[in-house]
Amino acid sequence: MKWVDSRGFEVEVLVLGNQPWLRVRRGRHYVAYYPDVAELSRHLDLTDLVVSSD
Repeated sequence: MKWVDSRGFEVEVLVLGNQPWLRVRRGRHYVAYYPDVAELSRHLDLTDLVVSSD
């Protein structure tokens, strides 16, 4: 599943080394990896995220 916000940031869930991560990118550039939603919410407005149709 992937989410997008109004500024063009995309958030997707992936598993690295048996641990889930939230990966944020904008366009073709990866911005950051977050270990949980609490950490992600410090950098992105979660209320602005909507499920992507891609």
